[in-house]
Amino acid sequence: MKRGVIIKKKIHHPFIYFFFEPNTVMVYKIETQKYITVYDLRKHECDIYKINAAIDFEYFHHEDYEPAISYSYFINVDLMVEIVEEINLVIQDYLRKNFQKPVGPYHLVCFESTAGSLNVGLPRPKTVIAIPDNLSYGPLGKLDKKEDRKIREEWLYENINDELEEGIYTCKFSNSLRQIEDISESVPIYLWCGSNAAEQIGLRFMLYLLRKKKNTIYLLGNQIEEKKADISFTSQMDSKQIKSLFERNKESRQLSLEERSYYSEEWLKLIERMEVLRIWNDGEILGVPESFFDSLILETLEGLHAKQTEKDFIPVGEVIREMLISSEANINLFFLEYRIRQLIYNGSLYIKGIPKSIDRYKVKLH
Repeated sequence: MKRGVIIKKKIHHPFIYFFFEPNTVMVYKIETQKYITVYDLRKHECDIYKINAAIDFEYFHHEDYEPAISYSYFINVDLMVEIVEEINLVIQDYLRKNFQKPVGPYHLVCFESTAGSLNVGLPRPKTVIAIPDNLSYGPLGKLDKKEDRKIREEWLYENINDELEEGIYTCKFSNSLRQIEDISESVPIYLWCGSNAAEQIGLRFMLYLLRKKKNTIYLLGNQIEEKKADISFTSQMDSKQIKSLFERNKESRQLSLEERSYYSEEWLKLIERMEVLRIWNDGEILGVPESFFDSLILETLEGLHAKQTEKDFIPVGEVIREMLISSEANINLFFLEYRIRQLIYNGSLYIKGIPKSIDRYKVKLH
């Protein structure tokens, strides 16, 4: 199967038939009640069938044919994303028609790691949904629209060295939006948000997505009262702290309709701005130049060189760890690595190794 587009689709649950010109049918069997990604599709064994012509597809049933075992095929990433989207739409429709709505509350968070902590720490029944992205950097736009998500994905793929497989971002983000769309209006929603740009922006995006929902919505902050300490990221709390915070504050901060509208409108203002780096400062989201942390990178390297008997190359991972420990700013390590590469490109730093990942190369000052 060469690069192309899906011409026709037919559902024979749990099977989905995809027809590609001139005479190829791919058969996917649904074996999960969860939305899938490109990674899942790659692992899934799909049978390929050859038919005589497009008109035969109308009467095609895989049990009447023998799969073309020797027939190899290739699907490019864009086409795989399209196929995944079609499969997830079928899964979504099936779930809506055949399963009862969840009875527990929904918890919405930024980052999949945070979702994992909530899944462990919070009582059942519950549903945890994560926005699988750090919105403090990169272009924003109307991320509920496929076109703007594609623009953001391309920027991330070209600049951020997080080793995420191509196409995975699109699928995960789309699946999170689909899960939020599926939220039953009969149960409460809890939004978890820390004192950092990523979660504050995520909060505004989530409330924009929820703007038509009639659910009661609560906001849970990040203060750990028993330790008298503020934690910047929700993900910094362990499962016991999350459970304790939820039990103490689960109904103390209900968002009014005015607040929900305010945050939703804030999101619309954010996406009109053109910056690719945003910070949280004195309770406000500020757009700053993407070179904002460059001087800190250079100062950190200078300090590390001062500890050496002779100025030598330093692993990038060590530079970033030092910055994260010594700086009070909440900086994403992948964005820092991106800026280190920019300093290499503009001649500010020497490089040794290949900038394939954070641990694959070293740098030093001129």
